[in-house]
Amino acid sequence: MAYTISNQPLTLAQYNFIQDQLDLHAGETAVRTISEMDGYFTAIVSYIDDIHFNDWYAAFWGGAEFLPKWKSEQVYQRFFDLLIQHMNQVAMMLVDYPDDFSPIFNEAEDRDGLDVEDWCLGYQRGVSVAGGWGDMPEHEKGLLNLITMHTLGMDVIGSGTDDPEQAISTEEAFIEVLKVAAVGLHQYWAQLRPDSKAANHEPVRAEPKVGRNDPCPCGSGKKYKQCCMR
Repeated sequence: MAYTISNQPLTLAQYNFIQDQLDLHAGETAVRTISEMDGYFTAIVSYIDDIHFNDWYAAFWGGAEFLPKWKSEQVYQRFFDLLIQHMNQVAMMLVDYPDDFSPIFNEAEDRDGLDVEDWCLGYQRGVSVAGGWGDMPEHEKGLLNLITMHTLGMDVIGSGTDDPEQAISTEEAFIEVLKVAAVGLHQYWAQLRPDSKAANHEPVRAEPKVGRNDPCPCGSGKKYKQCCMR
């Protein structure tokens, strides 16, 4: 039976729980930080079509072969529920409160300010799950390029100036551009959806969750409880 998960913002303790699990289970191919997760789900919920759980969940870890083996079903359940709750929150903000949409960026480690690279990497990872992004008009491709050119990121923000205040101002402007690009891309796909899906936001329902006796998403042919849940 499907059940609805809250679309309220996660608490600090809930974010910390997610990060703890990522630290335990995420390899080089997986989403590894809260910021990257936020960018990933921003792309996933923006696309014109609903992306099936099995597809986005496997891609979250870098492929079905990298799905984690959980300590217990309870830990998996809590992690899964919090992912869906955050995805609901991102979708709600993009649909109902686009002016207030705010990506989660990491604090920069080597300077004052924010580092956008993880968020942009996550968004790019989300884009790669679906195949239609390359068919967008040039304007929307330009918006996507503003996000996916993450390697420029803060390495170039403020370069060419020795004025810290000017560098910070430029950084803030760049972050604002990323917000505008994310909202613009969501709105582009939204206006191509059927009217009922574009006008109304429904929380994600946790129906696709893998049950302990269901086939494991990794494709092993075993039951989930005998494979990646362990």
